[in-house]
Amino acid sequence: MVLRKLFERLTQWKEAKNEYPNRFLKFYHLNKKRLQKERNSAYSLKKERGICVRCRRKASEGIIFCEYHQQKQVEYNKKARSK
Repeated sequence: MVLRKLFERLTQWKEAKNEYPNRFLKFYHLNKKRLQKERNSAYSLKKERGICVRCRRKASEGIIFCEYHQQKQVEYNKKARSK
């Protein structure tokens, strides 16, 4: 049983070793679920506390961004809609 699990891990490691061009992409793909869960929880926590989701400033009322990032978002939207 233990040897089987060890063999499965070794096989996964060998496959993953050749699959990714660098160690950062390998780490990301092997830990994707956990990383996404952390990001989602941080976003939810900031939103709940009224903190800007892109920085640590206080968010505007009813919006998830601070004054600065709200203005940046307006600019991003204009640029995207003009295409």
